[in-house]
Amino acid sequence: MAAEWRKIRGILDELLNNSFQAGATVVESRIIDDGDAFTIIVKDNGRGMSEQVREMAEEMLGQDRRRELEEYYGHLAGKTAKSSGLTIVGMMVDEYTLETEKGVGTEITVRIIKD
Repeated sequence: MAAEWRKIRGILDELLNNSFQAGATVVESRIIDDGDAFTIIVKDNGRGMSEQVREMAEEMLGQDRRRELEEYYGHLAGKTAKSSGLTIVGMMVDEYTLETEKGVGTEITVRIIKD
């Protein structure tokens, strides 16, 4: 269980860091454990994403989950690194939704299905 919460914390840290980098002054976050999966939701009032940035974010978040790399790379999510933390998040989640509006903010929801 500790490994799951460490992974969740890394994902949450990354999403929160992105909100603050986008100039958000209000950030709401939730973690839901429904028994079968963990859902992490981060909503902010930051700058929102341009269409180009949104496409890049969706590409990073939408990659296949790589369970064999989670333990190795999971601690890097939320840290400043040369590669995007969203790439690392994308490797650790099963599903995502991304809603964003330029000048209004962004909401990202990721879901991790339990083994």
